[in-house]
Amino acid sequence: MKIITKYILKEHISPFIFGLSAIVFIFILNVVFRDLGRLLGKGLPILVILEFFFLNIAWILALAIPMAVLISCLSTFGRLSSDNEITALKASGTNLYKLITPVLIAAAVLAVGLERFNNLVLPDFNYRASLLWRDISKKRPMISLEPHIFFNEIPDYGILVHSINDRTNELKGIIIHDASDSKKNRTIIAQSGTLNFSEADERMILVLSNGEIHETERNHLQNYQRYLFAKQTFSFSLDNMSLKRSSEKHRGDREKDTLMMKHEIEGYRNRILERENRIRTLMNGIVRHIFPSSWQLVNDSLSAQVSSGYYSAHREPKSNVRRLFQQVDSELNIINGYRRSIRSLQVEIDKKIAIPVACLVFVLIGVPLGIMAHQGGMTAWIVSLIFFLIYWFCLIGGEQLADRGYISPWIAMWAANVIVGTFGIYLVVHTVKETTFIHWEQWWFKLRFLVKKEKHQP
Repeated sequence: MKIITKYILKEHISPFIFGLSAIVFIFILNVVFRDLGRLLGKGLPILVILEFFFLNIAWILALAIPMAVLISCLSTFGRLSSDNEITALKASGTNLYKLITPVLIAAAVLAVGLERFNNLVLPDFNYRASLLWRDISKKRPMISLEPHIFFNEIPDYGILVHSINDRTNELKGIIIHDASDSKKNRTIIAQSGTLNFSEADERMILVLSNGEIHETERNHLQNYQRYLFAKQTFSFSLDNMSLKRSSEKHRGDREKDTLMMKHEIEGYRNRILERENRIRTLMNGIVRHIFPSSWQLVNDSLSAQVSSGYYSAHREPKSNVRRLFQQVDSELNIINGYRRSIRSLQVEIDKKIAIPVACLVFVLIGVPLGIMAHQGGMTAWIVSLIFFLIYWFCLIGGEQLADRGYISPWIAMWAANVIVGTFGIYLVVHTVKETTFIHWEQWWFKLRFLVKKEKHQP
């Protein structure tokens, strides 16, 4: 049995690595297409861009590993079934339970490692990626002059250049409109010049040669002056030109480990108790305003002696009662906000465990479906994608419902595992009993029939 166990596990290695690599590559491509243009437009060093993509690999791995387990199970057992190796193992007295046990054990070990990864590594990577993205967003886009295009991204300045040598940064035919002085208009014209950037000082420096400056007063246009120069240096301030790294301490829900979130939940619960005590105090004030002083509690029963209705003549105006009700309503809104934060944190805590457990769930799905499909090719990929989408639809939908308070966080995060896992156990039992649950040949025949029917319709 040890030989069979080693053989089964060894057969899973290649499809697992291939599936994981393919999924990570697809996710990385999505991030590249989404963010690379904005990153390049900021004029960032290549190492910063690589750091940004590297930090995003953490959440990609957290999603990709369970799916890679499903793909490896479908591919491996699909190939074993198509090569009749499953039939040979059954003939030798080895049932499916013995074949699936080592895979479940390996998936359990992988799930434990993924849970540690989600709790210790992923929050820090998410925090650093979020911090880097905020710093990149604050950085000013790279200044780029283009020939015959008026450049006006510098406040109070407009620059027009007729030609640019990209290798030497030499400029020809330069015209600069300067509106920085509220009393004067200046136009600077130069035959040539050079362009340089000082990221340390956050300035753009233009060294112009063979030029002239035309200056007029805005309120007295007849006051006109013209200056000639052989060489003149002009410096323009550019805020946020360089990337400035920040060290913000605040973290979002997905940037905290379980211990941080539990500590924060405890803090929210203490604040809720404080707010509830304030509400009790306000309610006592409301009762004192509404009920007359002649109402008293006698022997745990209410004895009323009403002489002037519900409001006695010496009571304060009704506006005070309305004000107290508004304060109570404000306290209730704050409490509801704390409870929403608690639900959001509890969702993240359960998610850090529920996603790794999906490795076990996908084994229960992948093994019987691989055997039933009788092949590990495209069918395995399609089926794995369908069940993966079903799982993540339940997980994401549950998270949204839990954040809005419709269901508990535990149900939201574990419903997908329970539903898909129950279906997987059902498939395993049917496979062991050798009953046909999905008639692949019939479905394939019906699909081909429908396609042919559509082609022959006029």
